[in-house]
Amino acid sequence: MPKFHGFLPETIDFLWELRMNNSKEWMDQNRERYKAVLKEPFERLAADAVAKLAKATGEELDWAISRINRDIRYSKDKSPYRACRWMVFKEPTAVGTTWKTHPVFYFELTPEGYTHGMGFYETTPTFMKAFREKIKAKPAAFATIIGKLEKQSKFLLMGEDYKKVDIAGLPPEVYPWYAKKSFALIETKGVEEILFSAELPQMLTEEWKSLLPLYRFLKEIKV
Repeated sequence: MPKFHGFLPETIDFLWELRMNNSKEWMDQNRERYKAVLKEPFERLAADAVAKLAKATGEELDWAISRINRDIRYSKDKSPYRACRWMVFKEPTAVGTTWKTHPVFYFELTPEGYTHGMGFYETTPTFMKAFREKIKAKPAAFATIIGKLEKQSKFLLMGEDYKKVDIAGLPPEVYPWYAKKSFALIETKGVEEILFSAELPQMLTEEWKSLLPLYRFLKEIKV
């Protein structure tokens, strides 16, 4: 596969136009453009980023990219296409859609810019119970991991909280994590020059290194 050389300015234009003209007729007229400015560059970015991540961290991951078509069967929004595109980097054992309940690294491109980070697409009460039990079993180790994350300002902890959890005996710094129903660490950026650069895969790899200790802590949880 050819190397990633950056998205094109037309990539952002395409996403804006798709948002404003979200119809099969418009997409049929712009199908080749979609392949050239969005689909193929995304595949190259995914291949380059997963290779760089493996070389830098030893983590051998697979990747998956969102489909442009939306599943509108149970949605009030009947727009047929996503005016965005995302990819996840997941464990090779997470086949099909099972990656959704596993920790993943991710990158998403929208008309307004991009987000990236690490966390869950969705998770289960069973997994989060095991997560809390692991924190209770290794509170000092977990506090060390999140202590390093709290010193950085790029990635923000996002996710809904349980209304009540038993935090007795836990270090105060773990409370925000212990209370989560699900979570992700996310950085949100606008349309920046890095999107149009061949250095984007390297940038993602370097920034995700800070999330690696937490990723490995989560990856060890088996339910």
